[in-house]
Order: sequence, then C-alpha cells, then structure tokens
Amino acid sequence: GLENYQPDDSRETRLLGRFPMRNQFISDYIYEKTGKRRTAKQVGSRLQQLRDTCGEKRRAL
Repeated sequence: GLENYQPDDSRETRLLGRFPMRNQFISDYIYEKTGKRRTAKQVGSRLQQLRDTCGEKRRAL
C-alpha cells in the first residue's frame, strides 16, 4: 500500500513533510487486499516501528 500512495502536492505536504491521508489510504488498501480491517492509527504505529528498526540497522552498517 505504501508503494501505491501518491501524496497530494499541497503546500502543507511540501512544507511540513507530512502526509495526512497516508495511513487511511494504507488502511483501505489492506482491507481491499486481505479483507482485514486495520485502523489508520494501527498503520501509523506499525510504520513508525518499521522506521525506527530500519534506522537502527542503517546506523549499524
């Protein structure tokens, strides 16, 4: 789902580097592909976990 997400080209997105509807988009994508419901908050939490663990691996290299 993250690969398919295309953020809008708004001023807020460019200035803040935030993607306000990304987690909801991924939540909907997961439901379409698997039939399992995940909240946007669950998606955001998991993305943060992945970012943090991948960041540690990069620093170790």
